[in-house]
Amino acid sequence: MSGRTSLRIFLLLMVLGVWLGFAACAGAQTLGGDYVGELAGPFDTPATAQFSHVQLKAEGDALSGSWGAYALSGSLAGGRVTLTLRDAEGKTAGTLNGTLTDRTFSGTGTLMPARRAGGGAPTAGEVKWTLNRLPAAPAAPRTWNYEPTSFYGYYSATEPPVLHIFPGDTVNTRTLDAAGRDARVRHTGGDANVGPFYVEGALPGDTLVVKIVKLRTNKPTARQGSRFNQHAVTQAYAVAAKYDANFNGEWTLDPDHNLATLHASDGLPHLTVPMKTMLGCVSVAPPGEEQYRGTDLGPFGGNLDYNYVVQGTTLYFPVFHPGALLGMGDVHAAMGDGEVVGTGLETSADVSFTVDVVRGGATSQVRAETPDYLIAFGVSGSVPESIQLATAQLAEWIKKDYKLNDSEVAILFGAALQYDVTELVDPRFNVAAKVPRSVLAGMK
Repeated sequence: MSGRTSLRIFLLLMVLGVWLGFAACAGAQTLGGDYVGELAGPFDTPATAQFSHVQLKAEGDALSGSWGAYALSGSLAGGRVTLTLRDAEGKTAGTLNGTLTDRTFSGTGTLMPARRAGGGAPTAGEVKWTLNRLPAAPAAPRTWNYEPTSFYGYYSATEPPVLHIFPGDTVNTRTLDAAGRDARVRHTGGDANVGPFYVEGALPGDTLVVKIVKLRTNKPTARQGSRFNQHAVTQAYAVAAKYDANFNGEWTLDPDHNLATLHASDGLPHLTVPMKTMLGCVSVAPPGEEQYRGTDLGPFGGNLDYNYVVQGTTLYFPVFHPGALLGMGDVHAAMGDGEVVGTGLETSADVSFTVDVVRGGATSQVRAETPDYLIAFGVSGSVPESIQLATAQLAEWIKKDYKLNDSEVAILFGAALQYDVTELVDPRFNVAAKVPRSVLAGMK
């Protein structure tokens, strides 16, 4: 072999080595990013998977980052991956082994559960795991015009999403009235909801943020019940009441002038009230395999029936499932506190909303902000317990955000706290505890 040929081979090998090194480095770099980690077992309910945000860094064969609250370290060689998870004290909490296929990691391993049912020291159990990369967010927020062709009347994680959206996106859509009446679609069952919408990046333990940008009735009439619910009056009143079976509970709506007028009756010939168009139902999917009717409510939201869930209100939901699975419906043109006759002025509306995701920070129940108030909901089987839940949640929120101690929060609430009884007539009660923003101004 000539010296010139040897030199050429040497140079080619150098170039190939540099290229292979660059490709390996580039490949490692492309593996870095945000993932969704899924673990199945050995939890209290083995069939229930746990989802976590995973941040992965890749430098050569070395992997590092975080898996939820765990610190992550490991290696990737020849498509085989080994990961070690460590808790806040640096102790090994789990070891995961698996493979990388099409940018998806999967395998088996062992994990130390956070606690052991029945007490005693926890022992490591076998798990199955996957890591799936989060879809890349668009360069700029998008606006979706979603025309619904179907509606759903149950709150459940089994309801398939109709649209995948990203934090920052806006959706323009419409709702039906509570009875499912519409010029184009007919839904059977109570409180028809549009959606659910899958919000990319929302995982259990996160907070879904929903801002109602626009809410405007889209038909000229509304209907309302004309009999008190049993929870709103005494038993004596309910038994003695003589209701008119032919009473017309229909209203004419004038959104341009923000007025609703009752169709004439003998005693109320000119009854007109201001319109305050609200969403009676806003929800995420409830925890686990739980399923509720559209008229129900809980920590997931649902039929909250609060007359401050209006245009300009921002809602905060605890997330229980990947994507959160957001839905909404049951528009009222107006409604008195408590929905004491079992309905508001039931109608339909065009609605626009935006979404965002706050990683972590999920509270036990729904919260809200309006231009005038910070609000926490308490949903339970009794009004006293609902008051307690709402007050405690609002206190924790303000303690955290305004850096107050318990004595300071107590004296603040003693001077300025307000309550709204929002829901008296459905399977559970809802009380909203609120503090005026004007009182909190300047405290941060």
